[in-house]
Amino acid sequence: MLADYQKKSNYGIAIGLLMQIASIPMSENILALLLLIAGSVLLIYGCCCYAIAKGHSGILGGLGFLSLLGLIVLVLLPDKHK
Repeated sequence: MLADYQKKSNYGIAIGLLMQIASIPMSENILALLLLIAGSVLLIYGCCCYAIAKGHSGILGGLGFLSLLGLIVLVLLPDKHK
């Protein structure tokens, strides 16, 4: 796994998931919607970096749109940089 992309993916995924979780208790609020969208964008960015770090196309980072399910699929992909 490429270390440069691994660090970016860790930050993007962690902050993105935390922002999505933080938006749950504030339902029916415009701030919650903005927090959810920003968290989704960061999560997708983190998943793109994770896919690149494992040697796959960055397009697979679009699986981050599925949140935790997409992240699980990315984790199960083989690492091509061994």
